[in-house]
Amino acid sequence: MKSRMALRVHQLWRKRELPGAAGVVRNMLGTALVNMILAAFAAATGVVIARALGPTGRGEYAAIFTWFSVVLAVGQLGQTAATTYFVARHPKRAPDYLATSRNLMVASGVATLLLGIFVAPLLASGNEVVTWGYRLMFLTCLACFVGASYTFSLQATNLKAWNMVRVAQPVAYLSMIVGLHVVVGLSLMTVLAVLSFTMVAQTGLAYLLCRREGLTGGTARRTLTKPLTRYGVSQLMASTPTVVTTRLDQLVLSIVVPAAQLGRYAVAASLSVLAAPLVAAIGHVAFPRIASRSNPDSSARLRRDALLASTTIGAVAMILITSTASWVVPTVFGPQFSEAVPLVWLMAPGGVFLGCGRVSADLLRGHGKPGSVACAQGIAAVATVSTLVALLPIIGIAGAAVAWSTGTGIAFVLMLFALRRVSRARRHTLAIAADADPTPVAREPS
Repeated sequence: MKSRMALRVHQLWRKRELPGAAGVVRNMLGTALVNMILAAFAAATGVVIARALGPTGRGEYAAIFTWFSVVLAVGQLGQTAATTYFVARHPKRAPDYLATSRNLMVASGVATLLLGIFVAPLLASGNEVVTWGYRLMFLTCLACFVGASYTFSLQATNLKAWNMVRVAQPVAYLSMIVGLHVVVGLSLMTVLAVLSFTMVAQTGLAYLLCRREGLTGGTARRTLTKPLTRYGVSQLMASTPTVVTTRLDQLVLSIVVPAAQLGRYAVAASLSVLAAPLVAAIGHVAFPRIASRSNPDSSARLRRDALLASTTIGAVAMILITSTASWVVPTVFGPQFSEAVPLVWLMAPGGVFLGCGRVSADLLRGHGKPGSVACAQGIAAVATVSTLVALLPIIGIAGAAVAWSTGTGIAFVLMLFALRRVSRARRHTLAIAADADPTPVAREPS
C-alpha cells in the first residue's frame, strides 16, 4: 500500500517537474497576479471594516488581528517553510513529511488555545467583547496551524492549487462581510466570527487539494520529526524577530494608545504594504525551485533576477502610494482617517523594504539558510525596539512608523549581505570541485 502511494506521488511529481526559465516567469506572473488579488481583497475588506466600525472599532480589530498574526507566526513553529522545503526536496516521502508536520501543529495548536484562553482578558484590558474576540481567534489558531501543513505542501508540488487555497479565504471573507454589512450591519464580533469561519474553511480546502495530489495518507514518523523541527526552529528564530520588526509597532500601540489612534495607524500600515504581496510572489516561486536544484549557475541567475525585479516593483509602488495618499485616505476610508496620511508617507519606504526582504528571505531558505534570515531579522528587531523606545514618547505614533521602516530596511540590507556570502561560498565549492575533477560539470537547463 505504501509503495503504491509513494509511486503515485513520484508519478505526480514527474508530471510537473520544475520548469525552465519560461516556466519560472510564468509561475511568478501567475503567483504575482494571485498576490495582487489578495492585496486588493484585503484592502477592500479593510475599507468596509473601517467604514462600518469607525476608528475605535477598527483599532480594536487591528489589535486582535495583530496578536492573532503574531501567534500564527510563532505557534506554527516554522513548519510553513520546513514543510515546503522537505516536500520539494524529497517528493517520494512527501505524505510522511506532511503527516509528521501536521501532528506537530496539532500539539502546538492545543497548547496555544489553552494559553490564549487565560491571557485574553489581559490583552483586552477588561473589555468583555474584546476578550471574547481574542478567545475566538485563539480557537481559530488550531485550525490554521493544521492547515499550514497542507497548504505549504501544495506550494512545493502544485502552485495552482496553492494559489487557489490562498485566494479562497480572502474572497469568501470579503463577500460575507459585504453581505452582512448590507443586510444586518457589522459589529466587532460579527467580523471576527466571519474571519474564523473562512479560515477554518480554508483548511478544509487545503486538505481536499492535498488529497487530490496524493499527499495525504502518509504516516507520521519519528525519524522525520528531527529534520522538520531543526529546520522549523531555524525558521522560527527568523520569524520571531520578523514579527518584532513588522508587528511590534502595532502590538505596542494596542496597549499604550487609544483604539481610535491605532485604527488610523492600521489604515496607514495597510496602504504602505499594498505592494508587498506582489513583490513576495517572486520569492514564493523561487523558494521551492532553488531548494530542488543544485546547479550554482542557474541558482545565481535566479537570485539576481528575483532581487532586481522585487526592487523595481517595490520602488514604483512606493511612488504611487505616497503621491496619492492625501486624497485616497479621506476619500476611501472617510475623513475621520485623514490623520493617517502623514503616517503613510513615513511607512511607504518600509513597505518596499518589507516586500524585498521577503524575497531575500525566501531565497536564503531555498538555499537551506533560514539561520541567516534569523540573524538578519534579530539585528533588525533590536534596531526596531531601540527606535521605538526612543521615538514613541517624543513624537507618538509617528515614531512607531519611523521605527517600522527602519527595522524592515535593516533586515533587507543584512539579508542581501547574507545572499552574497552564499553566492561566494558556492562559487568557492564549485572551484574546488573543478580542481579535483577536470571533467566539465554539466549545466542544468535554465
